[in-house]
Amino acid sequence: MKNFRTSIIYLLIIIIMMLLVVLKRVDDRNTELEETIDFLRKRNSEIPIPAPIIPKNKIKESSEVIEGVIGIIIDDFGYRNDEISDGFLNLDAKLTYAIIPGHTYSNLFGKKAVEFGFEVIVHMPLENTGKTFGEEDFVLLTSMNDNVIIERLNKALDQIPMAIGMNNHQGSKASADSKVVKNIANVMKGKKLFFIDSRTTAESIIESTMVSLGVPTARRNVFLDNEDDEEKIKAQLMELAQKASELGSAIGIGHVKKKTLVVLKKYIPELQEKGFKFEFVSKMLR
Repeated sequence: MKNFRTSIIYLLIIIIMMLLVVLKRVDDRNTELEETIDFLRKRNSEIPIPAPIIPKNKIKESSEVIEGVIGIIIDDFGYRNDEISDGFLNLDAKLTYAIIPGHTYSNLFGKKAVEFGFEVIVHMPLENTGKTFGEEDFVLLTSMNDNVIIERLNKALDQIPMAIGMNNHQGSKASADSKVVKNIANVMKGKKLFFIDSRTTAESIIESTMVSLGVPTARRNVFLDNEDDEEKIKAQLMELAQKASELGSAIGIGHVKKKTLVVLKKYIPELQEKGFKFEFVSKMLR
């Protein structure tokens, strides 16, 4: 019996010693772990945190500056339906196309232009100081009474129903006539349309009359192709860009001509690369 108790005591002592060894090892490991964590904390505090990487395209977007807004109206659609008129439908920019009423392709081109994503306005014939040619059923003369002027305006808009505004074709005499211009303004206001003053004469009262009667309006700043020469058309386009840069925005008017198409096709992308924005004239109104 005594020997049995002695054996039990020795066994308990051995178990206790083993437990003490295990506890010591665990304690040592905890100490090593704490030292490692402390070392890592100190090292991380000394390492600078790098700045976040911004994708290049994001940098470009945040620093992009518009050099100027350019609006271009191309006049005289309606006369033709060929590779030249269709060529303007392939230009990659927001352009406004002005269609003369009363011609074979007036309505057809209006539909095509809208389908291709362009903006359409009526290119309304107005009386010149000299002889006025063409569009006898639509031209507005200073000798006409109010009813005839209004009737012709409505007829032109009915023929080109996709139009959201109007500018004047010629009109060096009628655009300076208060009766004609006020009738135009009243029709525009009643139909919630805008009118762009082509400025075919320095005596034009179109813009000022539209403003006074609450009709959205703007004026032409540069004619692009009074001379049918590519170099001169390019120079006029660059003058338009310069005015847009100086004023914030500017409107140019060109015509359905082969050389005008060639110049726009070549130089619109270059101007876009330089930061110029091409916009519909409906977005550039007073």
